[in-house]
Amino acid sequence: MTRWWYPFVAITLAAVLSLPPDAWAKPGDGGERDLGRRFLLEARSQLPLAEDPAINEYIGKLGKRLVEALGPQEFDYHFYVVESSTLNAFSVPGGYIFVFTGLIAHANNEDELAGVLGHEIGHANAHHVVRMQSAGAAWNVAALVGLLLGAINPVLAAGAIAAAQTAQLKYSRDYEQEADYLGLQTMTEAGYDPHALTSFFKELLVQQRVNPAGVPAYMLSHPVTEERVAHADSIIKSRNLQTPSGRPSVTPQFLEAKAVAAALDGPPEVVTALYRKQAEEKPDDAQRQFLLGRVYQLAGKFAEARVALERARDLGYGNRVDRPLGAVYLALKQPDKAATVLQHYISTNPPDGWAHLQLGKAYADAGKNEDAVVEYERAARLDDGLDEAHRLLGLSLGRQGDQGQGYFQLGTAALLRGNIEQAYSLYDRARPLLAEGTLQRAQVDSTLEELEPLVRDRARERAESNRRRGIAPGR
Repeated sequence: MTRWWYPFVAITLAAVLSLPPDAWAKPGDGGERDLGRRFLLEARSQLPLAEDPAINEYIGKLGKRLVEALGPQEFDYHFYVVESSTLNAFSVPGGYIFVFTGLIAHANNEDELAGVLGHEIGHANAHHVVRMQSAGAAWNVAALVGLLLGAINPVLAAGAIAAAQTAQLKYSRDYEQEADYLGLQTMTEAGYDPHALTSFFKELLVQQRVNPAGVPAYMLSHPVTEERVAHADSIIKSRNLQTPSGRPSVTPQFLEAKAVAAALDGPPEVVTALYRKQAEEKPDDAQRQFLLGRVYQLAGKFAEARVALERARDLGYGNRVDRPLGAVYLALKQPDKAATVLQHYISTNPPDGWAHLQLGKAYADAGKNEDAVVEYERAARLDDGLDEAHRLLGLSLGRQGDQGQGYFQLGTAALLRGNIEQAYSLYDRARPLLAEGTLQRAQVDSTLEELEPLVRDRARERAESNRRRGIAPGR
């Protein structure tokens, strides 16, 4: 999917630079949550966030385990996977952590991922971005924008980073070392090998030496030097951080996430060839057949995916096969088969919103519209981040004559996709149709209030852009 970055750069710069100094977040005042949510609202339409349930669940559970090792926190943490082959990860104030598929595909084991995530959690936990801003220097706003945009797209953010480069370097060493300390401590407490983080750093240094022009994106916002690696090693020794015993560093969930990341990054013919070769080497290995089926599925080769996934099931891989196999049956226009395997999967995994969504689509394809609506409702309730569940539910309710609920669900879907103007319009249409005093009416009111200045800013940006290009208003 093609993503365009320029509008996001312009809008975010305009929105952030327009904030008065006293509106900036300060560590611990709750403003970090607002800043992070504002960033997410602006970024959803531009960040290619992964939709595959396995990779999202894996990173979410890994992140949750690390956060729990930290103890009680002043804000909730949210983890997102960005579909990009660049080796990168970054955090946004308020506990928003983003990890790129390129990093997941590159990781040698779960401990390396835990180390990187622990480091990013350390940045958020220590309020690094807002501490940079609250130091009082005139460049702070530009530094924040440059850091955030640079983590997403270093080329487009080069100007913002350059404007704050001197001050950024002043803080980078201390903050990186503090995040390393927190990350190493956290990952060890969570049961991961602290040496994996230094191994990851050393691998980055090797890549930098071999190909200086192709420095991994992670190193642009997280400078890795010999001194930093030595400091991390000294933390491990001085704190006596031990390698845990009895826990595998490579789990089936890690291997699936790694395969999904590789398939999303592509090229598909290269990735499928690699996993096909591995499956052919051990044709009776259920796990290899499963991973081959997953990469075929993500490459759009559904007939081949069906064969591999069915073989994995027959070899005894368990009902983890049923969720992707159900989605493959759907893609092959076999809704009855899809419903059967998805029902079997849900019988042991009832809280899985994504599986309920697929079951609803299978029912809809089979003409069982009432059953489909029930499953869409369950999916939206179990996982409020499933924009497709809200969209299909909204369309179904609208066809049934419930316009208020229909507009509300469609507005929620638009908001999750990052289409702020459309979300505002749909919520505005839903508002008079929803009873006062209800939870949904209150949600609509608060969301409209939050979105109104963003919609206004975007309209002003468009008008200004059109004026510069000589386009008359209304055209």
